[in-house]
Amino acid sequence: MDESRMTQLSRRRVLSLAALAGGLTAAPFTLEACSPSGVKKSTSTALLRVGWTSEPDTLNPFTFASSASNEILQLVYDYLMVYDLDLHPAPGLASSSEYSSDGTSITYRLREGVTWHDGTPFTAEDVKFTWDVTKKHNLGQAAQYLPDLTSFDIQDASTVVAHFRRPQAFDPALIIPIVPKHIWGSMSSNEIAKFQNSKPVGTGPFTFDKWAHGQYAQVRRNDSWWGPRPAASSIIWQHFDSPDVMTQNLISGQVDVLSEVPPTLWDNLASKSDVKAVEMPSWSFHHIGINVSGNPKSGGNPLLLDRPVRQALSLALDREQLVSLALRGRGKPGSVLLPSAFGDWQYDVPTGQRLDANPERAKQLLDEAGYHVGDKGIRADASGKPLSFRLIAIQATDVDVRAAQLFVADAAKVGIELKLQTLDETTLGNIVYNDSAPNWDLFVWGWDSGTPDPDYLLGVPLTSQIGNNNDVYYANPRYDALYEQQATTLDEGKRRDVVHEMQRTYYEDCAYLVMWYQSKLQAYRTDTWSGWQPTPGGMVFNFTRDSYLDVKPIS
Repeated sequence: MDESRMTQLSRRRVLSLAALAGGLTAAPFTLEACSPSGVKKSTSTALLRVGWTSEPDTLNPFTFASSASNEILQLVYDYLMVYDLDLHPAPGLASSSEYSSDGTSITYRLREGVTWHDGTPFTAEDVKFTWDVTKKHNLGQAAQYLPDLTSFDIQDASTVVAHFRRPQAFDPALIIPIVPKHIWGSMSSNEIAKFQNSKPVGTGPFTFDKWAHGQYAQVRRNDSWWGPRPAASSIIWQHFDSPDVMTQNLISGQVDVLSEVPPTLWDNLASKSDVKAVEMPSWSFHHIGINVSGNPKSGGNPLLLDRPVRQALSLALDREQLVSLALRGRGKPGSVLLPSAFGDWQYDVPTGQRLDANPERAKQLLDEAGYHVGDKGIRADASGKPLSFRLIAIQATDVDVRAAQLFVADAAKVGIELKLQTLDETTLGNIVYNDSAPNWDLFVWGWDSGTPDPDYLLGVPLTSQIGNNNDVYYANPRYDALYEQQATTLDEGKRRDVVHEMQRTYYEDCAYLVMWYQSKLQAYRTDTWSGWQPTPGGMVFNFTRDSYLDVKPIS
């Protein structure tokens, strides 16, 4: 396998709102108290107000930015290609793109007459600089898709060509924001990585205005943008410490749309006037990770290296119950690495092969593997070592803690003891991501995909990702080879077959027990803006910026 691929993935984007799924109460709060506009309705000024409990962490596109940061940056910066509302590739700064017959080069035709927000003309040199510096210095999340880039050439003033040593199933142009060379070009790689970029300059549909840490961020319409003029003259992302308070502000008309709503609060929105609650498939899943490290220094219980034990744990787990009790039904039972939002890319495990909610089969599997019931109903191997494991979960993530408690009860029914400990997120992360000596058995956490292409999540379990995203230290040469095959297969049908085989392989190995695919729950006012289109992953806080560009104020 080529281990140059997938070596610098960003760490997981933990689903923080799930931590508050139980619902909170707080004192009344109004947006006027901290909004720079001081208005209740957004229609008079075409101000679009987004409520979220997230917070940007950087404005530097060459870093591993949070989802909140990327939501803002995708409106300030343009990409050569973008995702539309159907999450299909569409023209961006490139009016068109074309693959070579062998898939090893991609030609982009650039738009003419584009200018940066500071008035400087945009040129092909800006595109070449961005791609070259990303590749050369391995900067940011986009770098993971450029290991095969051999050169990036300017053919003429309006044409650039990316050359790769192998075919590329995924077009990197979809995730590389183009930056101005005249601002970034004089910096060293270290300076670029540390650059605060407090006033980002792009070519995008909105210019950056202000970020008041812990309060709000705001952008204003770029009337010189090359695309259709957005109706919103300004967008503000209002930060709330509590999803309860955030939801109250939607109900009272202080914000127009919410990026994510916990299930307990979302359920109550259906009865509210002028509010529409929307449930969409998401790109995320929550799972139980099992330590399968082969490192002699690993502190994980070696009995978990026995696949029948892991499969028995999966068979014991009742995922329908998890969705019903932990998520209030707002999701789907989990199975494979790719959530349901991936559509046909997701592998549908045949009914007879599902490792789920079958405790009798789990007992049979353990009997056949030589684990017999001993003291206190706990099974043990032939030498008397009990099937007793440590389970850790993030104490602030209510849904994960509830799931862990149910898992403890399910496992006990088949003779496996799980000892649950809840920790803060930082402590749990430091324990899990200790590749030199991982001293843990099982954990509960979540993943959110970096793109709507399957490549990202499929790359998590790669052997080359041990020490990065591969948090369970899974190592399977066949899986690695399949990953390389799908990444370079241009025929979508053939690539889908490989992607299905990868998911089947990982599912049967049970290094992850995927618990559920949580729905994306959002809501918006129906009396302020129109044109919201439900999209897998969300109308906002997603891979597309078109929702911001297409909605219209209601007069």
